[in-house]
Amino acid sequence: MIHRINFRAFVAATEDEARVREALAIFVPLDSITATKVAGHHGNEIVILEAMLGRRDGSHLFEILREQLTPQDLSRLQREIPERTDEDCCFHMRLDKQAAFKGRIALTDSKDAIDACAHIATYPSKRDEAVRILGELL
Repeated sequence: MIHRINFRAFVAATEDEARVREALAIFVPLDSITATKVAGHHGNEIVILEAMLGRRDGSHLFEILREQLTPQDLSRLQREIPERTDEDCCFHMRLDKQAAFKGRIALTDSKDAIDACAHIATYPSKRDEAVRILGELL
């Protein structure tokens, strides 16, 4: 069902990279996080933190989402499955970086978020089938 889940978080020059790593680490092992340094629009340094979960751990993440999201966030996620699933069978979520740092899982619309993209395995690749699978997972 889940092929993999990719995570990405940006660390602005004004943020503490260790804190953002700690927030990301509630989803992935700390030692699996990679960092890439890039220059921002105004020449400021931005660090991009990325990590990936495989099939088994990816399925476990959906269990955690069902257990730890507020009823409102879980309902919203379930309702928005079609809009969050693209033609490549990828399900997109923005997870609150500040809440994650505090050990909680919450959705956010903020750009200052942990971006998660769950690649749903369907053979052949069909968006409608991915939407159906996600409905069962959530």
